[in-house]
Amino acid sequence: HKRLLPELLRALCNMRFRWIRLHYLYPDQITDELIDVIASEPQIVKYLDIPLQHVSERILRAMHRPGGTAAFTALIEKLRARIPGLVLRTSLIVGLPGETEEEFAELCAFLQQMRIERVGVFEFSPEEGTEAAALPGQIDAAVKQNRRLIVEELQSGVMDEYNIDRHRTEMTVLCEGFDEEQQRYIGRTYADSIEVDGHVYFESEQAVQPGEFVTVFITDSFGPDLTGVRKEETTDDDSQ
Repeated sequence: HKRLLPELLRALCNMRFRWIRLHYLYPDQITDELIDVIASEPQIVKYLDIPLQHVSERILRAMHRPGGTAAFTALIEKLRARIPGLVLRTSLIVGLPGETEEEFAELCAFLQQMRIERVGVFEFSPEEGTEAAALPGQIDAAVKQNRRLIVEELQSGVMDEYNIDRHRTEMTVLCEGFDEEQQRYIGRTYADSIEVDGHVYFESEQAVQPGEFVTVFITDSFGPDLTGVRKEETTDDDSQ
């Protein structure tokens, strides 16, 4: 059947949206047509949320999902080649029933190689009555926790690298309001989805309203967040 997402996106891009963000794109459903639309439409932010869950083919088959290290590597390389400035987010599960040390190491090696900018990692939690809860090879809670912490540590380094690369650059920021604790405005770049990613804390001599897009000169970062100063707009009179 015809997949309608590219057609829907083209229609949305003819409307008055500044940012259109795509979440939860199954990796096996990302077609060349969809990539072309994302790459060519400026209103579609170059940020894709693709839930990989794992990279072991055996574990993915147990989850009734296609893919694996080779397929995911090829997909990410294609996306980055065809969509300049792309930021990726994915979600992963560690400690799935039967996950071996070798399969967990395969996941870590994939993350180190691909340097995915945004990763959410969760420990497998069996829910009563589900197929996964009845699978053999349930993993000890302490092992699951340790594996989650290892992935979080790996990802922390990737995130720090990405943020440092943003220093001394100008980025468009969507203002979300004024943070009383920080005494600065708070907002998000195209690389930050609501609730799951970091923020930009910035200073501004002029008042900024929630929902306003402003240009911010990035000066520093801490954890997942960036800091900066709003670039004040100049008029023709100001520049003379």
